[in-house]
Amino acid sequence: MSELLLKDKLRELRTRMHYTQNKVGQYLNMTRQGYAHYEAGLRSPDYQTLLKLSKLYQVDINELINNHTTPIIHDVVHENEIFSSQSNNQKLPPRVIQLNADEKKLFNLYSKLSDLEKQEFLLLLENKVRDSKKTDVKK
Repeated sequence: MSELLLKDKLRELRTRMHYTQNKVGQYLNMTRQGYAHYEAGLRSPDYQTLLKLSKLYQVDINELINNHTTPIIHDVVHENEIFSSQSNNQKLPPRVIQLNADEKKLFNLYSKLSDLEKQEFLLLLENKVRDSKKTDVKK
């Protein structure tokens, strides 16, 4: 998908998600025809619309507007870690992480769990990682 024009990317993403132009138009608070103009290349979406589309299609905004895929940023943040670059209540900019299909599926399934189920699932994952590390050390 990385070498496609924006209009083609929008069409491909919409059909991949099994959305109609009408449904996407409603999500964007516009008519079906308004959205269809984006896919036909007759109009270009503004920045806010691109943000909404990237959220809807679960892709990085750069993937929509550029001819390349944004690399994944791997930052490990440990519990209780304090960012020394934060001073005077400055907030760090949010990090954009491109998820693969399995990671998207995991987050989607996780979001459907109750709060108690989420806690149980996280505990299960933590134990699995801990056991995996113990097995790696023994090898």
